[in-house]
Amino acid sequence: MAELRRRGVVGLAALALAPRLARADSFPAKPVRLIVPYPPGGGTDIIARLVAPRLSDRWKQTVIVENKAGASGIVGSEIVAHSAPDGYTLMIMTGAHTVNPVTLKKLPYDTERDFTPITTVVASPLALIGSVKAGMDSMEKFVAVARAQPDKIQFGSSENTTRLGGELFRLRSGLKIENVAYKGAAPMMQDVIGGHIAVAFSTPLSTMSHHRAGTARILAISSKKRLAVIADVPTMEEAGIKGVDQVNWFSLFGPGNLPAERARFLQTEMAAVLAEPETLAKVRDLGSEPGGEPPEAFAARVREELGMWSVVAKEAGIEPE
Repeated sequence: MAELRRRGVVGLAALALAPRLARADSFPAKPVRLIVPYPPGGGTDIIARLVAPRLSDRWKQTVIVENKAGASGIVGSEIVAHSAPDGYTLMIMTGAHTVNPVTLKKLPYDTERDFTPITTVVASPLALIGSVKAGMDSMEKFVAVARAQPDKIQFGSSENTTRLGGELFRLRSGLKIENVAYKGAAPMMQDVIGGHIAVAFSTPLSTMSHHRAGTARILAISSKKRLAVIADVPTMEEAGIKGVDQVNWFSLFGPGNLPAERARFLQTEMAAVLAEPETLAKVRDLGSEPGGEPPEAFAARVREELGMWSVVAKEAGIEPE
């Protein structure tokens, strides 16, 4: 998160010095669709509904958030992949974008060819969430129960990024815990709150409201330093689990072959929204950091993570399904 904060500050500082890109073609000249490939109420949806009104204000055009959930983000992603490369259909997607090719044998699109990476919107550490109703209100208690009852504790994941994050935690901790996959963070958190599942992996962004309400407990986070908004929550390393240093991103994509000038304009506009004091404060209150890096830098990150998750999946013994 320290590196993420550094990148965000640098990006926002550069934005302040750069002139706003001209819109010679008057884009957008009609409403823009912002696809969220997950159910309402999860982290991706929260971020989309945070930035969409601000973009609408800047563009004087409606930005319509559409939830198209299913298959770990694949249903919504396919809509974008097959859309015209004009910037009128965009998507905010999680890091599952780089995990799905590793865990699934066949996708209805090519992950690299059919999308244009535009920029990171926000990034957040992996968070281990405990069910207060199930008695998992501290990291110490969870580890003790998991060791005393091997193969009895299940961990929830809402998409393939949190699944592999959970598998990485399982490998590094040596705990024998099993995955239960959910179709979104919101239904997963309902089961955590209800005590139907002991723990889950998500992000502070998706779970902060439950943590503050006392209905669930963030037990540990994957960043190298604690988050100021939940300063009492230890890092994984402080809790004795080393090697789980993961940052989850929520990023803006367009269809493949989106013109570079259009992608650059969208990135600059998103960075401007993230630099607004009110938006920035909300992002950080959710345990996240703003993105806003140029499309080239984000595209390089996507390529790097495609290779990284392939290694993690192999180590965890996960075969594409």
